[in-house]
Amino acid sequence: MAVRASTRSPSPTRSSETQFIPQEGDEELLWEVLEITAEKPNQYRVKWAGTDPQTMKPWPQSWVPKHDCTDDLVLAWKAKKEQKADRKGGR
Repeated sequence: MAVRASTRSPSPTRSSETQFIPQEGDEELLWEVLEITAEKPNQYRVKWAGTDPQTMKPWPQSWVPKHDCTDDLVLAWKAKKEQKADRKGGR
């Protein structure tokens, strides 16, 4: 999954605040994300794929605008939150 690039059109059911909006030059700005790990009103915290070649440690997580995350990432995040709520609620 990735941030800041998508081959699909944005989902018409998502708000413009969270809707992925393709931009010119996306092909050169594609960064691989493993998962979304947290959420703020206008941002997601993402866990980046790969390691920093200088430290050989995983890249630190960072906050990105919601509209920079692909629909697949957001759907996986929502499913994860729903599963967590189900376990907490005892369903």
